[in-house]
Amino acid sequence: MSSTEPDPHADTNLHLAGDGSQMAEHQAPIASMTAVVLAEPSLLNLAGFEEALARGWSPDPRRQQDKAYVDAELEGLRKDKAGFLTRFTSGDVVATSVSNREPQRLVLRLFWIWDGEFCGYITLRHLPGTVQLPLHVPGHVGYSIVAWKQRKGYATQALRLLLPIAAKAGFERINVICNEDNLASRRVIETAGGVLHSTGADPSDAPDMIKLSFWLATAGDA
Repeated sequence: MSSTEPDPHADTNLHLAGDGSQMAEHQAPIASMTAVVLAEPSLLNLAGFEEALARGWSPDPRRQQDKAYVDAELEGLRKDKAGFLTRFTSGDVVATSVSNREPQRLVLRLFWIWDGEFCGYITLRHLPGTVQLPLHVPGHVGYSIVAWKQRKGYATQALRLLLPIAAKAGFERINVICNEDNLASRRVIETAGGVLHSTGADPSDAPDMIKLSFWLATAGDA
C-alpha cells in the first residue's frame, strides 16, 4: 500500500493509555492475536518511531531500500522532534492534481499502530469537506508495519479499527489500493472486509503497474 495522508480534528474517542500517550479506545476483536490500538502520535510516544528509523525502517513503503532517505528522516527527527512530528502528521499536505492546474490540500488522519510499543502507522486521507481524492492519490488509506512486527495480523486489525473513525468522518466506504502482486496487502484488505471492484492501471502509479482497488464498508453502513 502506499504511504501517508485526512481530518486531524475529528472525534476519534481517544483516551490516555497507561504510558501517558493517547490511544484509540477501540481494539480489534481477534482473540488469537495480540490486540493493537491506534495511538495519536505525540512527543510522548515518538521514541518508538525514532527507534524504528534507527533500525533501518522506512516510513515510506516505496523507499524501503533507501538508506539515505531513512538517515535523513532520523537526523531531522533528532534535530527537532516537535517540528518533525508536526511535519509528519500535518493535515496541510499539498497534493497536486493530475492536470497540474490547481493544488489541492489533503486532510490527514495518522495513527501509530501500537501493541504496547510502536508497530507502524496507518493513515486516512481525503480532500477537505468531502470524502473524495485527487486521481493521483492511491486510495483513502496508507499503512506501513515495521519488519519485526509483521505476520502478526496487525495491519488487518489496524484497518478494521480505522473503519469507525472513517465513518465518523462521513465515509460510508473507503477505497484501498494495492499492487496486483502484493499478496500480503491483498490478504490484509480482504480479511478486513474489502471487496474488489476494479483491476488495472491507476493514475497514482506508472501505466504498467497493475493495481487492485477495493471498497471497504465503514461502521456507517452497519
